[in-house]
Amino acid sequence: MGCIMAEQNTLTSLKIDTNMLPEKQQYAFFREQLFDSAGIEVDRDGPSDNPFSFIAEYNRTAALTLYRYQSITPCFLRRSEQGMARAEMNAFGVHYRYSGNDLATHYSDGKGLTRSGDLRSLDTERPFFYQHEGVVVYTLNLHRPKLQSEVPGLSNLHNMILRSSPVTRILKTAIRDVFSELRNADDSEVGTLSDMLHKLAVDAIRHQWIQELESLEIRSETVLCTIVDYIHQNFHNRDLSPEMISKELGISRSKLYQVCQQVDTPQRLIRLIRLEKASGFFRTAADCNVGDVAYRTGFSSRPALSRAFIDHYGVSPSEYREGLRVRTPRQDPRESSPESVWETLRASLKAAALG
Repeated sequence: MGCIMAEQNTLTSLKIDTNMLPEKQQYAFFREQLFDSAGIEVDRDGPSDNPFSFIAEYNRTAALTLYRYQSITPCFLRRSEQGMARAEMNAFGVHYRYSGNDLATHYSDGKGLTRSGDLRSLDTERPFFYQHEGVVVYTLNLHRPKLQSEVPGLSNLHNMILRSSPVTRILKTAIRDVFSELRNADDSEVGTLSDMLHKLAVDAIRHQWIQELESLEIRSETVLCTIVDYIHQNFHNRDLSPEMISKELGISRSKLYQVCQQVDTPQRLIRLIRLEKASGFFRTAADCNVGDVAYRTGFSSRPALSRAFIDHYGVSPSEYREGLRVRTPRQDPRESSPESVWETLRASLKAAALG
């Protein structure tokens, strides 16, 4: 049995794994399944009864379809006029090459190389062709009618590599995480996760030509995600400040404070994330040096880390590290623990706060 399907009220999941079949049946089975379900034709070099290793999965909700596939055996995937007639998708997709490279050709506009880490836009109602050399790919397909109302000129965006930016970096993470979480989500969570991912994808596409996070076209929650991501990428830098964040992300200081007020001030957010990183070091390495941790997490000195720890956790770094006592941190009404900052952001996204 090479095909496993699961259904609930708001989610349909399918997994096709050729490795579960006898080797001589693997290629024929996969070719038939993929053409019937997605209108994609599969070709390969060599005899058709040679081993063929390919794992394809999808999660389908009312708002989108999210695919993940791992191609181990080199092959060619093609969606032609015949395939489009077989399975109409009426979708516009974002193709995320998680690992591996290939030669991607879409019939009407030439060809281009898709590299590991690339995000490529893909119109499923136009022919396309991929030659895989061994890859892991995620594809997010969004309903075309809804997307057309949100993204002008959608028909001109086929086969475009989305420029690397804070927004596309967030989208890549969200695609992977939502794919993993959907099967364990209840009906309400499926809806909010789908809505969150749709809106992030729309903002990532809009950002390709707007190129300004300050634009009203980009949702404030998406900007907040990019701010938090930037702090996580640069928490170790002692010069990290609201001014640096504003400059690097291209937003004004007033916009930065306006967006961050959903969670806290920028300065406190930096401090909380640094404390999160420091406490993580202590939890994973009981013998780590407090001064070294202060340096690695961007605090100006060991005393600065100690003051922040005592103020927040009620214990010194050494006491925290050694587990001598545990006490609920003192908090004012606006303050959250480092862990709960991420829980707040996560809950905000899951509650479809991006709109």
